[in-house]
Amino acid sequence: MGIYLEEKTIQDLINYRDKIFALAEEVMKNYGIDILANDTLNALSIHEIVKTYDSDYNTNFHRNDEDAKSGDVLIENKCATKEPNKKGVVGNSGWQFHAQGKLNYDRYIFAIRRKDNLKIVRLYDITSAHATTVVQSCLSTLKQKWIDKGKPNHDAIVVSEKLLADIEPIKTVIINNCRVIKI
Repeated sequence: MGIYLEEKTIQDLINYRDKIFALAEEVMKNYGIDILANDTLNALSIHEIVKTYDSDYNTNFHRNDEDAKSGDVLIENKCATKEPNKKGVVGNSGWQFHAQGKLNYDRYIFAIRRKDNLKIVRLYDITSAHATTVVQSCLSTLKQKWIDKGKPNHDAIVVSEKLLADIEPIKTVIINNCRVIKI
């Protein structure tokens, strides 16, 4: 089943697109950053939240490196987008990694955003030795399973949000209508 729109609606969408493209061009000229890239949009949304409690947090806008740092600690950020259910609740999700990529970090930040408005609703700031070890162990196991399958072309492995449910939070706070769980 397709979605076909009236010509006037299509023209409205083209006008919105043109405004978005003009802003993206301005950002590219001024900063050399692709503001429309999913990684950039996710990084900015995460930065906005984490910077409120971690003054040393700084986002890396170069692709294929760590996503951020705080002091000397390199951070891997992941953000999943999830459709809320009929009651408006955003259920559990997961975060994709490349099995062939760097998997071990001293800190991870995993976020979940609503598909309907792109706002982050949950953010896990994973800093404790126990929690990072749990994530690293999961990633190692998933990577080994991928290797055992004969290294198929698709190397995505997924850390489930359910993995984090068993880790006792250090602190949970609400920032910008987002539940931040520090583990």
